[in-house]
Amino acid sequence: MSETGMRMSRIRYETASDRYNKDREVVSLCQLKPGEAGEVVDMQRADRSVLQRLLAMAVIPGSTLKVEFTSPVVVFQVENTRVAVDHGVAGEIRVCRIRRSPLKSIPYST
Repeated sequence: MSETGMRMSRIRYETASDRYNKDREVVSLCQLKPGEAGEVVDMQRADRSVLQRLLAMAVIPGSTLKVEFTSPVVVFQVENTRVAVDHGVAGEIRVCRIRRSPLKSIPYST
């Protein structure tokens, strides 16, 4: 078995197309609009000091974040932490946009 076959994924996928990366839109963090959520894929060309600060705030591949504001800086929430970064740093963080299901939950009545 190959090395990649032995690794287990921490991510739970809702559909087979998500599992095999079909129809997944990977964008930079600064392209998300307020209220949208994304899963961190990687961080490109980040400064070592910036990368260390992001890692200390739990901005790691696989973590889910939600954008709150985009002007004048990008403010997002990851776990229970609110983080503000400038657009240069936000452009280096690559995220997979999380699509919300169009289905609404139906309340259970007895």
